[in-house]
Amino acid sequence: MTQFRVGLIGSGGISRTYMAAFQQVPEGEVVAVWSRQRENADRFAAEFEIGFATDRVEELLPQVDVVCVNSPNACHAQHAIAAAGAGKHVIVEKPLAVSLEEGRAIIDACAAAGVGLAYAEELPFVPKFERAREILESGALGEILYLTQREAHGGPYSPWFFTREEAGGGVLMDMACHAIELVRWVLGKPSVAKVTAHVANSLHRDKTELEDHSVIHLEFADGITATCEASWVLQGGMQSRLELWGTVGYLDVDLLHGRGLELYTHRGRPQHMAPPGWTMTLTDWVVENGYPQELSHFLQCFREGATPRESGSDGLVVLEILVAAYESAAVGRTIALP
Repeated sequence: MTQFRVGLIGSGGISRTYMAAFQQVPEGEVVAVWSRQRENADRFAAEFEIGFATDRVEELLPQVDVVCVNSPNACHAQHAIAAAGAGKHVIVEKPLAVSLEEGRAIIDACAAAGVGLAYAEELPFVPKFERAREILESGALGEILYLTQREAHGGPYSPWFFTREEAGGGVLMDMACHAIELVRWVLGKPSVAKVTAHVANSLHRDKTELEDHSVIHLEFADGITATCEASWVLQGGMQSRLELWGTVGYLDVDLLHGRGLELYTHRGRPQHMAPPGWTMTLTDWVVENGYPQELSHFLQCFREGATPRESGSDGLVVLEILVAAYESAAVGRTIALP
């Protein structure tokens, strides 16, 4: 099987994560990297033994088959549309764009060019969260009533996250997008009917005017509710945690703190699941964040002409919820969708 030639648009932290992930992705090889500063591109290429480095996107595109748009949020539309126009498949990091208009433009450009488009939300590819969805679908929890999801740490690793011009927003854009899509995916992606949000800037006022803490309440059309908390104010590391409350069971999934997946249910389950009662399961750290699985899936979809599990349309739905959350926080009331 011929490998896809992959180009990274961006040389920051997420591109480093992609380099580690692609070591486990036989379908593709990173052959080119772009950065706004040529010296950064050269340094990244030398460190990871990449053959082509540039500060001009138009020079990168002829070298590759697939482009990973890992640039600052405000550049996503420009870079994704340029890649589509050159006939390249596109993987766009979260958020899809900084406005609904730009998000739709990305989707339209890829459709017009006949290229694949994937939305790089890795949490649905995390083994622990995939297991959580299996448990939910097995009926072990009964009818689902409520979900909570938290994505939190002490703040971004790069200064551009603190600027509206490049990030498009604060922690909502950076981390709430993860929480929103995870709860949507776990539930089978039902429609969101109402969004209520509160945001604050409590710890990073010296760095930014943007929000550093947020709480979003989602009401789905089927009556299930979810709370999504995203924060840059957590001290002592990072948390990524999902709770599912059901009529006969409760599931607590802790991705990052080594506690594994804790489950209680008094209902019988299929034999391939753990036995009734409290259980704990740990997974391999190398893949627990889902990046190799995500990228492998995307490249397979591009080869087969299939729609990825996380598509541009999913990214647009998340972006619409984020826009509604900003409006809700600004006006102090619940916003109905669409």
